[in-house]
Amino acid sequence: MRKFWSIAVCLALVVSTFFSVSQDAQAASSFQIVEDADIAAKVKAFADIKALFTDKTDLNAVQTFYINQFQADVKRIDANIKPNDPMIDENISFVLENAVNGKLSVGQAKQAVDKGLQWYFYFYIRDLISNKVRPALANKDFDAATVEFHKVVQIYEGVTQGTVAKRDATYGLDMVGILKGTIEQLLKDLKEKDADDFNVHRQVLDKTIIKTYSLAAFTYATNIPTKPAADQPTAVTEGYFLYLPVYTYLRGGSAEDADYILNAFASGDPGRIDKDKIQAAMQRAMIGKVSEYVANALTKLAAGDLQGARGYAMEGNMFLSTQEVFFAKEDYASAVVYAQQFADAVDRSDLAAARKASFQMLKYMVAKDGIQLTLNEKTYKVDGESRTAASAPYINKKTYRTLVPVRLIADAINAEVSYNNSTKTVTIVKDGKKTELKVGSDTIVQDGKVNETMRLDQPVVLENGSSFIPLRAVAELFGKGVFYDNKQIIILR
Repeated sequence: MRKFWSIAVCLALVVSTFFSVSQDAQAASSFQIVEDADIAAKVKAFADIKALFTDKTDLNAVQTFYINQFQADVKRIDANIKPNDPMIDENISFVLENAVNGKLSVGQAKQAVDKGLQWYFYFYIRDLISNKVRPALANKDFDAATVEFHKVVQIYEGVTQGTVAKRDATYGLDMVGILKGTIEQLLKDLKEKDADDFNVHRQVLDKTIIKTYSLAAFTYATNIPTKPAADQPTAVTEGYFLYLPVYTYLRGGSAEDADYILNAFASGDPGRIDKDKIQAAMQRAMIGKVSEYVANALTKLAAGDLQGARGYAMEGNMFLSTQEVFFAKEDYASAVVYAQQFADAVDRSDLAAARKASFQMLKYMVAKDGIQLTLNEKTYKVDGESRTAASAPYINKKTYRTLVPVRLIADAINAEVSYNNSTKTVTIVKDGKKTELKVGSDTIVQDGKVNETMRLDQPVVLENGSSFIPLRAVAELFGKGVFYDNKQIIILR
């Protein structure tokens, strides 16, 4: 894994060198796969339905073609989507029906079909890997896994690669080259019957496609305000359908931010597309995913699960790569160096080194979205802006727990905090949820009920007029990722 990750990050960092070469190479190359007739028919049908959009488009014919050629299988893929998440068929059918009735334009119907079916094909790739390839690998049936993975490659080449190339051209990246190398590596893993490496390397495939569609949606957030008014509704529809494939992923990093982006595009109102706000929301959601996967990798490594740690480390590093367009070039390059060190340390099962390297990598995230504290210092930062607290965090010499001022944390996470001196109770209200903590107690009361499954790892302390809670409680109570290194503390969503 170490060598492959190095190749991936080098490609990402030296895109100006690799871009023109990779485009020429890709045109002349093909993967050594056995094509599946059913997949070939679906890819052809995708090209055929797009060809129905002409100067004299018959929307009834488009709708009928979609129903006959795609709808049943789209619904099959929809069956694996969480009930409250957007469904592919529902969205495509809604736009087509309204276009047929004259309520939406032909251009909007075209984008719903094109980008909606790209969404379907991407989820088809995910379905093949999750429900066909991985179970076959678990059963050590590498022949079956290879057959199913060939279908993944066929869909990528026939459908997804064109969108990846467009994003490369827009942002000066080489995701096509990275995916080419990734697929070749995955085919090699299958040939060598190395399921462990396959399960690590497949994260590069998946997360690079996520990066592709995230940047595609961001492209429209950037371009919509500059388009003629008559073209804006179609562009909003296109941005909406490009965002839907990654919505669920980003929601895991920050539900509030992922929903903000979704609602902006779903409104159909070009006036609600604010590039700066969408970029900030997208970054926060992506940073949340980096935090999540780094924390999971460290937990797995501490538990002795090396393969689990490797997979999570690769996911964290690949979500770091989504920041490539948004970070200053020198900051991204430095963060990638630490990401490499993190992956190497995980491979060596060196937990201490993995923690140190990941902390340095995360420092580039926290300046955008998070809290930075230093033990025994009252000055701290929220989203890179300096603030001063009444009290400083410190280590309790009796319990060896890191304690942080409640008001500092509440201020940093936009929560309301109050203290009742008669009952010695600290009350924290965040997003309508009330948490009560009593000085001298490790009990947590949430919305009036004692939490029977969670306790503080040391009681609340009142000192010099300030109440302190153990740092771990910040993660447990507010769903934050907490990282520590050499008296420095990072708190991420």
